[in-house]
Amino acid sequence: MSKSPSPHAVAVTRNLVYAVAERFKPARRETTIRTLDAVAQCPQVPGILEQAMGTSDLAMNEDCLTLNIFAPVGAQGLPVLVWIHGGAFTNGTAHASWYDGTNLAARGCVVVAINYRLGAFGFAGRADLGLQDQITALTYVQHHIAAFGGDPSNVSIFGESAGGCSVLALFTAPSAKSLFVRGWAMSPSIGQLRTTDRADQSVQLLLKDLGADSLDDLDHRSSQEIVAAQSRLLSDPKDVVTMFSPTIGGDVVPSNFHDHIAADRRELVVGTLRDESRLWVALNPAAATLTTETARESFATRFGTAADCAWDTYAQLRPASTPAQMLAALQSDESFRAPAWKVIDARDRRGSPTWSYFFTWPTPVFDGILGACHGLDIPFVFDNLAAPNVEFFIGSAVDCAVAHRTIADALAGALVEFAKNGQVPWQQTGNKRVTLRVDEQVAVVADPERAIYDLWSPLMSVLKP
Repeated sequence: MSKSPSPHAVAVTRNLVYAVAERFKPARRETTIRTLDAVAQCPQVPGILEQAMGTSDLAMNEDCLTLNIFAPVGAQGLPVLVWIHGGAFTNGTAHASWYDGTNLAARGCVVVAINYRLGAFGFAGRADLGLQDQITALTYVQHHIAAFGGDPSNVSIFGESAGGCSVLALFTAPSAKSLFVRGWAMSPSIGQLRTTDRADQSVQLLLKDLGADSLDDLDHRSSQEIVAAQSRLLSDPKDVVTMFSPTIGGDVVPSNFHDHIAADRRELVVGTLRDESRLWVALNPAAATLTTETARESFATRFGTAADCAWDTYAQLRPASTPAQMLAALQSDESFRAPAWKVIDARDRRGSPTWSYFFTWPTPVFDGILGACHGLDIPFVFDNLAAPNVEFFIGSAVDCAVAHRTIADALAGALVEFAKNGQVPWQQTGNKRVTLRVDEQVAVVADPERAIYDLWSPLMSVLKP
């Protein structure tokens, strides 16, 4: 694995305008290199991680189509990594300190972190303007990154959660075909991809809430009113993750999404974490009183006659779990790991170059209840172990020094190597389920947790989308 480099001077250019856009209209790419003085995030209600990252108080403005560039001083022709932040397509910002690309850039690449329209502003109806913004940002990078020392012919995209889902969506988008050469998807929220019917329903629900007949009728409403309506719609727990999200068969993502992903010959890395959903379970007061009987009902719903076998399998591989943690284990795999396996398996069958990592290191904070939860790999991929508030998520730099450095060097090092040449330190050895297990001791393993994979394998064809 690549080790942490000696410090190199990195030039940072923040708040570059890559496009301008009217509300609910496609963005127009900026043709010059200019910056905004005032830093703002796209209108939203900040989520859990945004609050942890300290961006919840950042000003909001619809004029938010900006990006930040981190490049080694004197760079010429370096590989480019473009970061797409997560946040369920409804929150997040490239301006978060955890997404500072300085330490990655010091390893020998140019890092770009982009903003894109969120929630109702970016995903009202089938147009998926938020994805169109990402494509516009990548087009801007093609035109201007050489001025910052980057190689426009060697651009890789990477993202986490909604950002990871965006990576996969962009693989399928015809208009993004020539804009990047490979992708790295962290915990992609593939289940957020919605149908055209759901996209149509979503925009109608938004209009009904605001008492409007069309999106044009909202031109003179304040952004705060629209965010408030969005918040009301997102308070309904029924299929909330697809209220504002990309659309399969919409204006950007083709209807045969999985076929496109499988056949695409660009290199792809997909990473998942063992305990993705524990983050939300830990924050849910009802988790403390969840009974074994109730948890087992969810297993019965998902696995049918194999429910008892599934419960026993999870209990063996997740020992000492509470009923809520057993449910979280099920939800982690249903929402993240099984959909990722579906993509990986399909690409393997087509011979498309694909690798995976499995993050199993449990954070020690809050007495370990979070496990290896959603988002935990972000500080390590960026090698931002000292970013503000990171210690409250990954543990003390003193107590966890060895694990922190080992994991950061493994993930950040692998990402930069991938950006340079499309290779990873762990290569296939004939077994199609070879993966990098990321823990205090990093190891290349074959067929990790095969028993859980076998439970989900018969169900992958019916997983949404």
